[in-house]
Amino acid sequence: MKSQIVYKILIFSIVLMSATAAFAQSTGSLSGVVNDPNGAVVQGASVLVKNIATNLTRNVVTNVDGRWTVTNLPVGGYTVSFDKDGFKKASNSGVQVEASVTRAVEVTLEVGVSDVYVDVVSEQPLVQAESAAVSRQITGEQLTKTPTSTRSFTGLLSAESGVSSELSPVGVNGNGNISPSVNGTRTTSTSLFFNGVDATNITSNEGSLTDNISPAPETLQEVKLQTSLYDASTGRSGGGNFQLVTKAGGNAYNGSAYYYLQNKNFNSNEFFLKESGNEKPRADRTELRVHPRRSDQEGQSVLLRRVSVHRRQHRPCADGPHTYSSASGNDCPWNGSFEGRDRRSF
Repeated sequence: MKSQIVYKILIFSIVLMSATAAFAQSTGSLSGVVNDPNGAVVQGASVLVKNIATNLTRNVVTNVDGRWTVTNLPVGGYTVSFDKDGFKKASNSGVQVEASVTRAVEVTLEVGVSDVYVDVVSEQPLVQAESAAVSRQITGEQLTKTPTSTRSFTGLLSAESGVSSELSPVGVNGNGNISPSVNGTRTTSTSLFFNGVDATNITSNEGSLTDNISPAPETLQEVKLQTSLYDASTGRSGGGNFQLVTKAGGNAYNGSAYYYLQNKNFNSNEFFLKESGNEKPRADRTELRVHPRRSDQEGQSVLLRRVSVHRRQHRPCADGPHTYSSASGNDCPWNGSFEGRDRRSF
């Protein structure tokens, strides 16, 4: 009797360990129906889906209803080709796959020999009929070409409908993230997924984006914001769901370079503060510039070394040793004087 109980517990434990959770996907899907000129469905048509950047290919065949579906496709641009004996081949280029979205691609094959190609221009549907989720996609091009104050993807979220936020607390957050409120919910009622992995509580035990990861904008393929009616894979929070998808490798070498400068002298004072004789509040910088050097010779670049500071033993207007943390996390001593210096200048 005892051995049977142990055996049942063992089987139950194996079942629990083998169960998989439904995570938010960093991939998308394509589906559609193939018809002939009379509107009848075409069974047995070959559908070839090819990634433009990586040449990844997937091949499926339409069923008795003329329907086909390709799932788990990496985010990016695709070319969808259709082939069936007795019909001209059709090719639909420029089909965009988004994270957690099933994109419908419909096609009507023309009667003719199969060695003739017909190019079909892809148009994004105005209504997403495959899902009831209310979502908004921010493309990688929008992320790199839209300026933000802190070079953070969160700076573009506030421009979306139903999203609001306050200024980023730069004094405690070096990455410049803001934590938005979606549809009036708390800023901690959001969830964040990074390439399909739940990163909501990566550094703190709540849903705020302030103290979380902040990938460089040029490394992101897209940012997906879901505000309501999303499925169970992303429905852990009552507010919004944010999905980050990084760029994948391709057949061409690509790179980026940028020069980022943020200075308090660029920010003019507000009208009412100026009228009352008050200065505009300035951010308490978390960076310390060590030996900035500039070369006036043509062809040489500017060298600015920056070290993140967490202000340990920080005593303004005092002499003596001070300790700060470098970008690598090491404690670095500094023996100097703060006499006559404003704390905000550090």
